[in-house]
Amino acid sequence: MAQISEAELPGLGKKFLVDLESGDRLGIVIYDEGDRELFYFSPDNKDEPRCSVTLSDSEARQVGSIIGGSFYQPRFLEKLETAIADLHIEWLAVKEGSAVVNKAIGELGLRKNYGVTIIAVIEGGDRWKRKCTAINPGPNFVFAPGQVVIAAGRRDALVNFEKMVAAGEN
Repeated sequence: MAQISEAELPGLGKKFLVDLESGDRLGIVIYDEGDRELFYFSPDNKDEPRCSVTLSDSEARQVGSIIGGSFYQPRFLEKLETAIADLHIEWLAVKEGSAVVNKAIGELGLRKNYGVTIIAVIEGGDRWKRKCTAINPGPNFVFAPGQVVIAAGRRDALVNFEKMVAAGEN
């Protein structure tokens, strides 16, 4: 199993060093602005990286989902895939004029009527200064424009919820 160490980089972000079973080392720096920088260290020189690459926030999320198995599941994970094959997670922006604005989760009956569970809600005007304002919000949580809602459910349920969140759709 890989050994992971982490360190705060005050004013910059956080650094992770991953010592792999092969003897290789990966360095990952996550900057407060969202970019990620990856470094590869060979077993014979763990002090100087042999190469590096910088990823934007969206690129890092795409690569992370590939590595995490969103696009291809190794065969040994087929049993796990079957257990969660219908579970999908979406990040949806609540727009002005959305059918969910000023309505509570319970009022909409998201879980009961639509099969959608709200995992978290993120707020904040500046993309880099957003913060999670509600983790697993209850039925009294009210939606507002500008929020990003992290929702889980079956694909068809999330498609219907996405239509509700889209501006002007009722």
